[in-house]
Amino acid sequence: MKMKRILALCLAVTMIVGSFAGCGNASSSSAASTATGSGAPAKTYKLNVSGLNGSINYTPVYIAEEKGWFKDAGLEITDVMFDNGPVQMEALGSNAWDIACTGVGGVLSGTIGYNAVVVGASNSDNGTQTIFVRNDSKIAKAGAGHNTVSDKIIGDAASWKGATVLCNSGTVLQYLLLKTLNGFGLGMDAVKFIAMDSPTANSAFLAGQGDAAVLTGAVSFADDKKNLTRVSSGNWADTGLMCNFVANKDSIADTEKKEAMKIFLQVYFKTLDWMNANFDESTQYCVDFSEKCGNTITLDTAKIYLSQDKYYTLDEVYSMMHNKSDKGDYTEMEGKLIDVLNFFIDYGNYKKGDVDKFKGHLDTSLIDALHDKK
Repeated sequence: MKMKRILALCLAVTMIVGSFAGCGNASSSSAASTATGSGAPAKTYKLNVSGLNGSINYTPVYIAEEKGWFKDAGLEITDVMFDNGPVQMEALGSNAWDIACTGVGGVLSGTIGYNAVVVGASNSDNGTQTIFVRNDSKIAKAGAGHNTVSDKIIGDAASWKGATVLCNSGTVLQYLLLKTLNGFGLGMDAVKFIAMDSPTANSAFLAGQGDAAVLTGAVSFADDKKNLTRVSSGNWADTGLMCNFVANKDSIADTEKKEAMKIFLQVYFKTLDWMNANFDESTQYCVDFSEKCGNTITLDTAKIYLSQDKYYTLDEVYSMMHNKSDKGDYTEMEGKLIDVLNFFIDYGNYKKGDVDKFKGHLDTSLIDALHDKK
């Protein structure tokens, strides 16, 4: 069964993320009972669901559509696809979608610029972000255990000072670099920063340029990294990056649309259970979806994407949306997003007043309803 409809927008910016699709062999009836429980739905709802082409947070949506699980749950989905979060959020001006799966760029631009509402989270988004140095560098020779963020991070303040770092400017990769440097008591002014996107930085570093390179995607696990030293990563530096579910404020205010969103999220989390039990088949879906979005990846690359970033359980999402942050009077989920927002404010992407604009855009009601049904 094919995806009903993908409204593809040709955009200039491309996200470096995993991709997916597939040819599952589970029957529609057995899949339906696994994902939604037995019994035919009493009513069919309709929902415009937005995603990012080739993103791992849209994989469960793709799989559930291919398996027919949304239809079995009484939900008809129209896919509205984009290549990056900010442009995805611009489409809210025309009410192009009801609920979206997006990364931190979409979350911040959607909540601050379009009054979108954060209604949950799907997965971590820092598993493939890495910093590499050469084995014979001062940083590598300094070893681990000198960083207050993590004992795993390699180097010390003296070895990092003056290092030439290749990194994409004003992005979550620079956020990883800043978190790493902060753990040594350093700021961005301690290194010589050379702005390069991740593919260019990778090629330049392998060609001998720079002392360190901040990378993302499958290149972080390529064979050519075996002779380099991984000194930091998104996981080690605890960047807290995640992908979220964001709702159109008008849609979540509509009773029928909100019910449709609840069904969507219920099937989504049940699909994650299936993926955990069927990893190999999930990677094939990843490959197929990537090809459908115009990209070609191998099964090995798909395995990297699906294993390095963690899909959250419903319990984990519930906790993040209710546990208080230790950094302010807001939840753990809001705290992680505000940390990233403050980074972007420091580098001119947002204004100081935008923190106040962001606050108050978390709605726990959908996750609460699903959690209470467990």
